[in-house]
Amino acid sequence: MVNFLIHRPVAVIMTFLAILMLGLVASRRLPVSLMPDIDIPEITVAVTRPDVSAREIENSIVAVLRRNLIQVPDLRDLRTESRNGSALLRLSFEYGTEINMAFMEVNEKIDAAMNTLPRDLQRPRVIKASATDLPVFMVNLFVKGSNQSEERFLELSEFAETVIKRRIEQVPEVAMADITGQVRREIFVMPDEYKMRSLGVTENDIRIAVERNNINIGSILVKDGKYLYNLEFSSYLKDVEDIRNIIIKAGTRLVRLHEISSIGTRQVRPTGFYYYNDKQAINLAIIKQTTAKMADLEKQMERLTGLFRDDYPQIEFEISQDQTTILDFSLSNLKQNLIAGGTLAFLVMFLFLRDAKSPLLIGLSIPASLIISILFFHLVGLSINIISLSGLILGVGMMIDNSIIVTDNICQYIDRGESLSKACIKGTNEVIRPLISSVLTTCAVFIPLIFLSGISGALFYDQAIAITIGLFVSLVVAITLLPTMYRLLYLSGREGFITRMIRKISFSHLEERYERGMKFFFRFRIPMLICFILILGSAGLLFISLEKEKFPKVRHDELVLTLDWNENIDIGESRRRIYEILERYSDDILQINAFIGEQQFIFNRGYEQGYTEARIYLRTTGFEVTPAIEDGLVEDISARYPGAVASIAPQENIFEKLFSASEAPLIAEVSLLREKKVPDVNRMTGIINELSARYPDAGISYPALEDKMVVKLDPEKLLLYDLSASSVYSRLRTAFNENMIGELRSSNEILPIKMADDEKLIHNIISESMVMNSRGTEIPVSQVVKIERIHGYKTIKGGMYSEYVPIEMHIATRSGSRLTSEIRNMLTADNELDVRFSGALISGQQTFRELAIVLAIALLLLFFILAAQFESLVLPFIVLIEIPLDIAGALLLLKLFGATINLMSMIGIIVMSGIIINDSILKIDTINRLRLSGVGLMESIYTGGSRRLKPIIMTSITTIFATMFFLFGSDIGSELQKPLALAVIGGMSLGTFVSLYFIPLAYWAIYRKRETTIQN
Repeated sequence: MVNFLIHRPVAVIMTFLAILMLGLVASRRLPVSLMPDIDIPEITVAVTRPDVSAREIENSIVAVLRRNLIQVPDLRDLRTESRNGSALLRLSFEYGTEINMAFMEVNEKIDAAMNTLPRDLQRPRVIKASATDLPVFMVNLFVKGSNQSEERFLELSEFAETVIKRRIEQVPEVAMADITGQVRREIFVMPDEYKMRSLGVTENDIRIAVERNNINIGSILVKDGKYLYNLEFSSYLKDVEDIRNIIIKAGTRLVRLHEISSIGTRQVRPTGFYYYNDKQAINLAIIKQTTAKMADLEKQMERLTGLFRDDYPQIEFEISQDQTTILDFSLSNLKQNLIAGGTLAFLVMFLFLRDAKSPLLIGLSIPASLIISILFFHLVGLSINIISLSGLILGVGMMIDNSIIVTDNICQYIDRGESLSKACIKGTNEVIRPLISSVLTTCAVFIPLIFLSGISGALFYDQAIAITIGLFVSLVVAITLLPTMYRLLYLSGREGFITRMIRKISFSHLEERYERGMKFFFRFRIPMLICFILILGSAGLLFISLEKEKFPKVRHDELVLTLDWNENIDIGESRRRIYEILERYSDDILQINAFIGEQQFIFNRGYEQGYTEARIYLRTTGFEVTPAIEDGLVEDISARYPGAVASIAPQENIFEKLFSASEAPLIAEVSLLREKKVPDVNRMTGIINELSARYPDAGISYPALEDKMVVKLDPEKLLLYDLSASSVYSRLRTAFNENMIGELRSSNEILPIKMADDEKLIHNIISESMVMNSRGTEIPVSQVVKIERIHGYKTIKGGMYSEYVPIEMHIATRSGSRLTSEIRNMLTADNELDVRFSGALISGQQTFRELAIVLAIALLLLFFILAAQFESLVLPFIVLIEIPLDIAGALLLLKLFGATINLMSMIGIIVMSGIIINDSILKIDTINRLRLSGVGLMESIYTGGSRRLKPIIMTSITTIFATMFFLFGSDIGSELQKPLALAVIGGMSLGTFVSLYFIPLAYWAIYRKRETTIQN
């Protein structure tokens, strides 16, 4: 095939130019995203039940839904969280579940449960999750200047909803603009008690009058002669003036509602605020369309916000929490690797091949391989995202390797006196088979990663496919385009000035030194084998001693403070406390995004909080001040408000969010064994005190609690005073400004109509309020009402079958099973409690177990491929035993630099294993070829080693130096890749030594008895 191609250079070059052109076209059509478009196997059911306690929601709604939803097929886990007024049920499914079918199943189960749920319950919302549902960045709107009046912010809220949100969602690249921070209007009717009493009008009369004037019966079709008309019966309220003119009959008189009450509009009592820095603001979370390019979205949003600033100068528009920077880092890393890899390849080729033209081939093969890979991305439906880009980044070094090996082999044949054409043919044909094996073995290492469970397998699919495409494309380029171009470049036979200068640099001593090293190893082969065995053992010790975590620790200049005051304070007081505490750090904080109280996001991932809770995003002035803020903030909050529960952590990027990287190390889920309910507060306090005493460094905190006021009616006194429970309840709701008596349908919104009263303290409301009985007599509310204070859980959490109280433990251990066993024995000693465990420690153990299985599968695939390549069942073991030896080098460098075993370092080990065995495959293939030609064992080993010396050194140097740049980068992209780089550098450094010396020694040890003569 090579003979056919190199003599038809025009056809080859034109073919590649056509493919490259298609690749360039495809690169402009490929969607660019942060993450692959994958369905997260998760569905969320959101329940809204205003003015109902968490316990009632749990008992009457969540428990019913739980019993129905656990019947959904392929359900892996169900987590519920009941709060006052709302609840969330999160369903996690096995990866591979058809999420659309699961979505339909969940809806069907909810529909079936509706008959057994409260009749006035609004149907729960069902939300299907996807990686693209995570916001790309956030747009903040606030009123410019210092005039932050309540009325102006009401106008801003309506404007953001009706104008800004809709205009943003008209951008083709935007799927949704999720909004929070809005305030709403309501209409209040505040009766004049003196006038009502004198006219004999009750609050119930006002409610009935509003309902009577706010009906819409519908329409009927009537005939009038030869014409047909729709006759509408409509009488509903359209504006505040209609409410003011409602007529009420008071005895024999007719009065208008405004004559006996004050009527107007006001802001609904908010249960949550959003603040950008120190200003109340509206927040729009921008969610990208699946097929859109990230660059197009950024460009469109920059254009649109510019137009907004020009059109609405009284409003400020600011961007925050921009996740696109991660993609920018990935793109810059790819460019950096291309530049670094290309530059180093040039230098290496200059020095080792002593030629000025050969580096041009490397410079051609890398971009050609990348562009053609992009074409295949388009054909198989991959997008450009941080996962597929990481696959290309990892594949760049391997692309260089294929070109180096082919070029070096051609040069070797030319040095032996072959003609140019024959050198190109023989040099390429000789390495095709081992190169194919090398590509297959590398793919065999990566492809099993897609079998990881959950989101990990889905994400690694893009990476594995990207690497596979990149490797096969580079292989085709190396064995077709490269020899053709090599022949064209050298047809003239003339050497340039640079080439003549480089040829003065001699590397002739390199082979001699290598041969001396080989002789030393063979002279002391027993001690050398013992050394390699010791290195093999050290790999296991290093693996045990190194700390294990999901993700590497990286420096951050973004923090998230999560707060629960554990006090019944309003959101205004919460805001005051937050900004009072943050004032101390104002010089070190550039930006504050404060989500205080309940939020209005539809996709409420991470913002499920009550009115006494807050989530504050902080962007600091730099990495150096972040640790001091982390330590100081929590200490300040604990010192000022001992009952508050506060935690601070780096802002998660989208990658960490998907993997739940901020999850607590260990969570003990405690419930009552028989009742499937949660233990009472006093008992849980004792349990937590016991655990804290046993594990003082675990940072165990108490569950979120709150004081509740329970209003109880005395049924005997209700009968005695001839009162109905509903009348007392209605009067109290009016006194608390929460008595809704109707709705007003304006042009673009529906406004609640509430019966209102002056703001008073609870004690004054109970003692001063009067309620009229059926005989027209006013009875003090205090005569029929009792108020009790109780201390209970703020939220009620549940699992698949029961409620539980979570106890988070921030504890480091290398024996998770022993720790969980100790805790289980301690808590279940009285046979009344049940405990289950979750958290990063549990999921991390599962991930590492799966990685071990994946590694075993990869090793089996490697064995099968190598056995086919060498036609031997013995030789594959020589290559496979190199992998644990090289892993020892990777783990040693991780240990020296204080890194951990995490997903990134594990990927680095896998990458290194796939690259380094290629050198050994080529070396063994060369030795086998020499022996088949009649050369003796030792001569074959020495000659094969010398022939593959330069390619091994060149590929190792290019790979090491290409990844070394990650060690010096200060951006988050480099820091995330640092453990990967350490693993690759450590493994490649030791692996090069192993390939050069251990592989020949092991080969000799296996075949020495088959030789009749051994040359010493």
